[in-house]
Amino acid sequence: MSTERPTPPDGYEQFEGESPESDVSTVELGPGDVLEGLVLDLTEGEGEYGPWYRLKIKDESRGVVRYFAKDEVKRAAAQDRIEVGEQIWVAMDTDEVTLERDDGSTHDYNPTMVAFPGGD
Repeated sequence: MSTERPTPPDGYEQFEGESPESDVSTVELGPGDVLEGLVLDLTEGEGEYGPWYRLKIKDESRGVVRYFAKDEVKRAAAQDRIEVGEQIWVAMDTDEVTLERDDGSTHDYNPTMVAFPGGD
């Protein structure tokens, strides 16, 4: 057992992780809003209403932000389509749709779309 505290070798920078209370803001998209940039992190968990996915994206206009996946973004995350280190485009549609629930009630909302590089 060594008595000296280990230090990184020359040329290495020690990782300083961010705390959950960091200054990275969480984005809520509104109709017509777009997030576009590099996926820095993808966190998933299980909540009262099922699985959830939180992305950390280096957005071209907002800087680094967090985004809780909804609609197509959530489906893409569940299908392992979202890759850390890859570009992503997320937008909330301006057209409202009506969802009919099992109990017959309805809910109007604006769906969220997702796209990835490589399309024609």
